[in-house]
Amino acid sequence: MKKINLFKIVMLFLIAISFQSCMKPYQEEIYVEVAPNETAYVIPLEQGTKSDQSKFNSEKYLEQNKVAAKRIYIPTQWHKTGRWFFGYDGRWIPTNKVIIVNRAPVTREWTGAGNGTNPNKREDINVESKESIGFRIGITATASIPEQWSSKFLYKYNGRTLSEVMDNDVRGFIQNILTSEFGVLYLSTCQANRKDVFEKMRKQTIEHFAEFGIEIINIGAAGGFNYVDESIQVSINEKFASEMKFTTAENEVKAANKFMQAKEAIAAQKNLDADIEIKTAIAEGIRTGKLPVPSSFTTAGSSMSILDLYGLKGLSVIK
Repeated sequence: MKKINLFKIVMLFLIAISFQSCMKPYQEEIYVEVAPNETAYVIPLEQGTKSDQSKFNSEKYLEQNKVAAKRIYIPTQWHKTGRWFFGYDGRWIPTNKVIIVNRAPVTREWTGAGNGTNPNKREDINVESKESIGFRIGITATASIPEQWSSKFLYKYNGRTLSEVMDNDVRGFIQNILTSEFGVLYLSTCQANRKDVFEKMRKQTIEHFAEFGIEIINIGAAGGFNYVDESIQVSINEKFASEMKFTTAENEVKAANKFMQAKEAIAAQKNLDADIEIKTAIAEGIRTGKLPVPSSFTTAGSSMSILDLYGLKGLSVIK
């Protein structure tokens, strides 16, 4: 009895397997979600001619296959892999491919090791002056992909993220400009013309990458010059400190001179005020008769008014 039951179980198992081999796998529906900061493209994988395939290598073709939907359904078709005519060995494969471009802004800081976007790498720009004095410059930049430029970006950089393009293409372009501009200037001129060089770099970088669907939102220096030879920085610091000391001393001398001039002016004004008060008092005394004096006297053979002697004739108190 036990042998018969075991035989039935084995037979039922074999029958189940045979039925399963005659059934296709479940055709699962495939959907792709598209975020608000993403742009999607639906590219057909089947029923394409040779001319259709060549169109894929064009920005216009990509633009025509841009979709606005935020939830995309991908059709599938059965792909047979078994040899037996009654078998169902195979799998469901998609007939379309969805390519997504992430348009979110990306900020990169290319600075010394441990300080920038990639902390394990030193990414500040290494350049040289005309006399071959090397120095490094930190750069910060923010970029995004505008909706209307996403096809340009996809056509140029298919399969690459904006972060990857920033770290390679954008950074390399910036280094090329800064190397060329600073390489024809002496070190002192590099420092004096730094603002002009960075403005030229900013303008050229924005214009160049706009052609490939990248909008450079902002770009500029992150810190000052870092000299490869540290002794140069020490010398510059010492020179700056010396100039600051000289400037401070010069300012102190100027301040002292201004103080003395002010002091002398105050003293002169006080003397003038005192002289006027004395003369006014004498004139008032003469006018009221409290100070009797002769109207004139003779000195050295000439007659002079007492008022002239004291310089009082022009005062308003003298009637």
